[in-house]
Amino acid sequence: MEHALGPVLRIAQYALLMGLFGWSAFWLLGLRSFDWLRAERAPGFAVLAALVAPVVSAALMLMSIAAMMGVPVADLDRPMIEAMIFGTDIGFAFIVRSGLLFAGLAAILALRNRRAALVFAAGCYGSALVTLGWSGHAAATEGGLGLFHRLNNGIHLISAGLWLGAIGWFLVLTFRCYKSPDETQTHAVLKAMHAFAPMGISLVALVAVTGTVNSHLIFGLPNVAVTFATPYGILLAIKLALVAAMVAFGAHHARVSRGAATAMKDGNVYPAQALGALKRTLIAEFLLGVLVIGLVAAFGSMSPTMM
Repeated sequence: MEHALGPVLRIAQYALLMGLFGWSAFWLLGLRSFDWLRAERAPGFAVLAALVAPVVSAALMLMSIAAMMGVPVADLDRPMIEAMIFGTDIGFAFIVRSGLLFAGLAAILALRNRRAALVFAAGCYGSALVTLGWSGHAAATEGGLGLFHRLNNGIHLISAGLWLGAIGWFLVLTFRCYKSPDETQTHAVLKAMHAFAPMGISLVALVAVTGTVNSHLIFGLPNVAVTFATPYGILLAIKLALVAAMVAFGAHHARVSRGAATAMKDGNVYPAQALGALKRTLIAEFLLGVLVIGLVAAFGSMSPTMM
């Protein structure tokens, strides 16, 4: 049971942190001109995710301690837990992450139209996301190269989180406008989706470059053929294929939103018609993003030489 629960908690932690960061950061960066969004408080799903995130992090930490000690979670005692939390790198990362998660939760609960609270929440969740690289493959690299590996991994996660946050926001806004058509709001969403294209390209480029650097630091690019023959390599190849599909969907959305925004401006198409072409592909892109998060969480704890 515990062996099955560990990967589930790891995936949940990645999804929660990337989701919370992407939600808050893209609201600030990509939707700042949307006056009709500023009046809203933090949605229920964001509050729930912020409440669950520290619980999942603590549960995963206990599972990790039990695995390292070779005992069931129920057999852990206070000295064991304290020794691992206060005496190891993974414990230090957990302490920092927990503080950031509770601070982010406080900011979300205090949001109520305060931009400063949203900025603070985005900073907390972005920093918490970076701490995920303080253990695993990045933490295994020592010295100055290890510091560079952690920094590179942090940029990779931040870029991916912002990209996924944009997809999630556009999906929510598309459904909202589709159910309650409003020409002004629909046109604003379509324009924002088209305007996101340069930022989206930059984020994809950062994800690709930092991902390539991560791969080289983990197993060495000259060993890529051998690595792809391992379970780790197979999951990595699947992840790359899913990301490529997401990029294709993103290009499709930019093209469709540009054409729809122009057509709406000329009065040649109704809001429902403009959004209907985007709804299904946004769902597909979002689901692919969820699968990618699951794969990253899964093979992030695997060895590239594992057979």
